[in-house]
Amino acid sequence: MPQQFAAGAQILTKPHILLLGLSFLLLSPRASGQQAPLDQAEILGRLAAGNTPSHIAHLVKTRGVSFSVSQDFLYRVKLAGGEGILAERLLSAEQSGESQPISGTEVPFERLAKCAELIHTGATDLAKKECRVSIVENPKSPWPLLVTARLLQQYDLTGNVMETSEENLEEGRELLRRGATLGANLAVAHQLLGTALDSNETATELEKASWLDPEQLEISETTAQQIPRISYVDGGEEGSDFTDSSNEPARIDPETARRIELEPDLASNHRRLAFLYLQVGNFDQVESEFAEAIRLEPDNPAIRSDLAVYFLSRHNEDAGLTQLRECVRIAPFGIVPHIFLANTLQSLGKTPEAISELQYLTVRYPAAVAATDSLVELYLQQNDPKAAIAELRRSLKASSLIYSDQSKFVEARYQDLNQLAQLLKENRELDEAGELYRFLLRYQPNSYSLHNDYGNVLQEQGEVDQAVSEYNEAIRLDTSRVEPL
Repeated sequence: MPQQFAAGAQILTKPHILLLGLSFLLLSPRASGQQAPLDQAEILGRLAAGNTPSHIAHLVKTRGVSFSVSQDFLYRVKLAGGEGILAERLLSAEQSGESQPISGTEVPFERLAKCAELIHTGATDLAKKECRVSIVENPKSPWPLLVTARLLQQYDLTGNVMETSEENLEEGRELLRRGATLGANLAVAHQLLGTALDSNETATELEKASWLDPEQLEISETTAQQIPRISYVDGGEEGSDFTDSSNEPARIDPETARRIELEPDLASNHRRLAFLYLQVGNFDQVESEFAEAIRLEPDNPAIRSDLAVYFLSRHNEDAGLTQLRECVRIAPFGIVPHIFLANTLQSLGKTPEAISELQYLTVRYPAAVAATDSLVELYLQQNDPKAAIAELRRSLKASSLIYSDQSKFVEARYQDLNQLAQLLKENRELDEAGELYRFLLRYQPNSYSLHNDYGNVLQEQGEVDQAVSEYNEAIRLDTSRVEPL
């Protein structure tokens, strides 16, 4: 069963340190304010940027906080996904007097808190406005800049592919540059900037990130910027995994051992241990480690998703679905959790529930391609082409309103447009199918397959001469054909 336990992009080792020069040595954490106590903006900003709550809790333990922890702030942290060990350590720091209020360091954070909350719930479309305003709210903090830049990428933080202009991408890079300037001692700032650049600046930024992360935790504890792979669950033959649990100890690798010694209360450590126990068939310990990871980060949907896959592979359907529903509770506006749950429900024969999950997404995100693709596939598996046609019509109409340039619309939704044309033909709605093929040919005039398919529609309409003309054009454009000698 595939598992993903370490988040974040791979960081570079440090073989070329001298190339960075004396000026960079002055930025090293030992010579800078890297170990300064955390303020409210850093805690909320790290949550919004995808830093795991238990790693932020580790920073609270090692660096302390520079403010008095109020109940209101704790509430905002929990809304942003910080329930568990992070909230516990913040409360402990306040009750024990470990917080270190510094005169004049209080900063506004209300808009950043709302930004972090919306991102956590999956409402990244709404988060953009709050995140942008948070830059104005706290112009000296790098965190609003880093978070806003992530929201301008080609996919949002729920894993949904977005239509993003080059202008947005360049704005994102500029925000990251500003964030790396303000947060010169933040490894994650240089890591994010390095991954956004497409020049020889990348290596320099990644080298800085490596230097600034002596514990080798900050980058690995930040959510990877990649689209999650969603697929139907296949548990194999019924009962194939109902083997007894072994009592074998886990074979702990040196890196996991190092991380556990450094901070035993990292949820990612327990996810790693769950995987290691799984390798030796010690299922009791697998579930124990997952339980501890969830105790530390109860509102981390990635942990619950991993646990759901584990339960489903063991044919414990109820437990698996419980965890997937928890993912949806945590991120009710997230596209990926709903699709994962829907695909799993469908694979388990719970089709009405699967349809309900996907229809919720299409209402919330009318132009979301991922939701439509899953729903159309489900309708076709249920031999309901009319429902599939209706969904494609609805989605394409919603999507067309986003694009002022119709050629961009055709480019982005070509597969869905083509699928709709084919379904219309199969459903004997020939006039609409022909109109759609003519529309596609205006933007793809050299597509031999479109000419061929349009010819098929014309033939069924009895327009033989026009059909032959389209077939001949298809033959002319088909470069894969080999002419006889």
